[in-house]
Amino acid sequence: MSGVRVLEFGSAIAGPLCTLILAELGAEVVKVEDTETGDDARKMGKVVKGESLYFINYNRNKQSIAINLKKPEGVEIVKRLLKTVDVVVENFRPGVLERLGLGYEVVKRINRKVIYCSITGFGRRGRYRNYRGYDLIAQAMSGLMWMNRKPVDEPMRAPVPVLDILAGFTAATAVCAALYNRGNNGRTVKIDVSLLQAGCVAMSQWITVSASTGEKVTPFGNRYPALAPYEPVKAKDGWLVVAVGNDEQWQKLCDILKLEELKAHPRFATMQSRIIPSNRDKIIRKIEKAISRKTVKHWVNLFQKAGVPAGPIRSLDEVVKDNALRSAGIFARVRHPGLGIVTVVRTTPQFEGRSSAVRTAPRHGEHTKAVLLRLGFSSKAVKKLITRGVIKCA
Repeated sequence: MSGVRVLEFGSAIAGPLCTLILAELGAEVVKVEDTETGDDARKMGKVVKGESLYFINYNRNKQSIAINLKKPEGVEIVKRLLKTVDVVVENFRPGVLERLGLGYEVVKRINRKVIYCSITGFGRRGRYRNYRGYDLIAQAMSGLMWMNRKPVDEPMRAPVPVLDILAGFTAATAVCAALYNRGNNGRTVKIDVSLLQAGCVAMSQWITVSASTGEKVTPFGNRYPALAPYEPVKAKDGWLVVAVGNDEQWQKLCDILKLEELKAHPRFATMQSRIIPSNRDKIIRKIEKAISRKTVKHWVNLFQKAGVPAGPIRSLDEVVKDNALRSAGIFARVRHPGLGIVTVVRTTPQFEGRSSAVRTAPRHGEHTKAVLLRLGFSSKAVKKLITRGVIKCA
């Protein structure tokens, strides 16, 4: 994506993650922040020496400019920037940028070829459009929280903002598609992405079952009703997961665990028979008893060698210390001016023959002066704008 310029009006996760993906793919991303506090994420999560690791995680490889959009001069600066970009990404509530004079209709008149991607909690159509909310609200309203539990437990949110993340990836995919198609028509494109739709996509297989059959889908915890066995099992020294996806794998699992009785019984021969709750209960009891006798490592090695999907359930400490992940290029180390070396996770896939650069996140307003000089402002004009509170430079 070298040569693609992106202007981000983003806060928290969904918008910033979308542009992070584009940046790691090679785009030049300029992040517009207000002159007071900047992106809300600068104050979120773990803060070390005044720097939010939450913000650093979602805002690498970007330039930050701090502009007061409540001042007409600030809006005019952004309008000049808009003439130079290929993509605009924003994740404000519907109407916020319109009130500032920077809505889609204005942007379209300024730049006839711009791709305008809007990410909201609940979309720009329908009666939820003006709802205020974060990832948690979308998890609740999409059915994800209701399903993410054992049948008797309280609804449980995912441990990460999964719908922000899914919406960010969806938006980045849509932008890439629009950039590819732009050569065919050269027209402005508006993209509407919502966290609520992302939640419905995540829940789509169960929504389809419920809507198509009228059956009531109920929470099932770790016992995934479409496959069996497909769940956590406790070994002698910890937990692992076993995921049997077909009848051949089932036969191999029975051989490894020496469960000849289960292997030979027609009651358990097919996946459709194994997922029957009473049948599932019996095979899981047998599997748990067999696996409890030896270690996680012992079983994972045996299962993987035989072609049965299995893996250890690991803590984050164990994930961070996994040298195999480092050698696979999943982690990257970046140097931050205030924090030194910070370990981050690469967001984008690896391309054969090309390594994407990973740089640290910008300080608030770090690139304001450089971007304005590039737009044709003189150093004297930049100083005046700082004095009048129109911009902020780190």
